[in-house]
Amino acid sequence: MKLIDMAVSEAFEGNLDLSREYVKLAVQYTSKARVKLPLKFKRKYCRKCLTPLIPGVTERRRVRSKILIRTCLVCGWIRRYDTRNKEKLEGRNRRRGRNKDRKKGTHGGSQGGNKETP
Repeated sequence: MKLIDMAVSEAFEGNLDLSREYVKLAVQYTSKARVKLPLKFKRKYCRKCLTPLIPGVTERRRVRSKILIRTCLVCGWIRRYDTRNKEKLEGRNRRRGRNKDRKKGTHGGSQGGNKETP
């Protein structure tokens, strides 16, 4: 996370090559350590060219029909976010409610496993 913050500050100063290297290192470290980056930091760089996205400098933001359109000015990568669902936009509560059927640990089969014949 610190590398991505450093990359954003370097890109703001104009050192795009150094900032790309910082992002590349951060992505390599997270994949090597099998750690997921928080969504806040994932959205700070372009997934195609690894350039830190700064609105007005390396990124263009437009809102059309309540949809946020983010465009990387270096490579042209486009990402769209629906602004009507605020929880989805911020990335909260993504896995809520998936394991409702798994409270007891059974998957709908018979318990015990012994079948008696009449």
